[in-house]
Amino acid sequence: MTVSAHPLPGRGAAGVPGAGPGRVRLAVCVATVAACVPYLTIKIAWLSGSTVGWNDVDAAKDSALYVGNAITMAMDAAAVLVALAFTFRWGLRIPAWAVLAPIWIAAGLLAPIVVAVPLGSALQTLTSSESLTGTDNGLQGWVYAVVYSGFTVQGLGLLAAFVLYARTRWPGVFTSRTRDLPEGATHALQRLLAFGAAGLAAVVALADLFWALGGTAGLTAEEIQDRTVLRHAVDGVSGLLTAAGAGALLLIVLRAGRPRGFVPPLAAAWVGSGATFAGSLYALLVMLGRPAHLASGFTVAEAMTALAGVLAGLVMGLTGAVLLVERDGQMARPIASSTP
Repeated sequence: MTVSAHPLPGRGAAGVPGAGPGRVRLAVCVATVAACVPYLTIKIAWLSGSTVGWNDVDAAKDSALYVGNAITMAMDAAAVLVALAFTFRWGLRIPAWAVLAPIWIAAGLLAPIVVAVPLGSALQTLTSSESLTGTDNGLQGWVYAVVYSGFTVQGLGLLAAFVLYARTRWPGVFTSRTRDLPEGATHALQRLLAFGAAGLAAVVALADLFWALGGTAGLTAEEIQDRTVLRHAVDGVSGLLTAAGAGALLLIVLRAGRPRGFVPPLAAAWVGSGATFAGSLYALLVMLGRPAHLASGFTVAEAMTALAGVLAGLVMGLTGAVLLVERDGQMARPIASSTP
């Protein structure tokens, strides 16, 4: 009688032969980093006192915007570091939480842009002669084109880099099936949290889809006037991602669905929960720090929807994290087996 053990995915990954950057990984990394350069350049210019790209010079000098620019520049610089970590061998030695948390936030912020901006821009161009960004809010049009095209490439690049990285560090995830996941000691808690998050997520998704389909209740007069096809597309995609994330998490926790791979529902839950949390948190911070001369404010409905999104996304993310940690712990337990 001998004892064999399944290694915990991620440990010893740095020693996997061929784990270094190949041509595909390097190409993805270069494209992703290059897509960050225009945004970082604009932010550095603004933090240095430049008003390039601004029509409203007073708005460019607002102190709240200065803080916001510093934070968003740091976030984009972090995206560069994440792309490098996904490409080179030293990234395999970073603790899992230090890798997964940033890419969860990045996926949540960039996924709606990757889907909604090309779709909304195309629909806006075909159906309306109005500006893609609605009424003038102080920025010149080319700024939006540069920033959001860069975000689109960043999103696609980080997603591709993460998949390549995950296949090296956690290969077992790609061969698992949802129905085969073991139910550990926290399974009852996972069910409770998943259903609770789904309730909050339903509220957020319905609100986003209501606004996407033309509803105006809960919006300010300025926002109603400034609604564009692109804005409708962003709301619609955000609502669908929230619903997909909550639904996929329930399928995983309940071990439901077809006996296929674990990756599709995990990816949907991952991106959906990240989009719900990060998008809602960003919206909430914008509401609280919005300069008075750029917009009149926000409504209670918008604030409550954003708060519900933050809570729903956070609970969904924590539930998924507990599930994965418990799965890895059980997979790593020694298993007795008979040998001749």
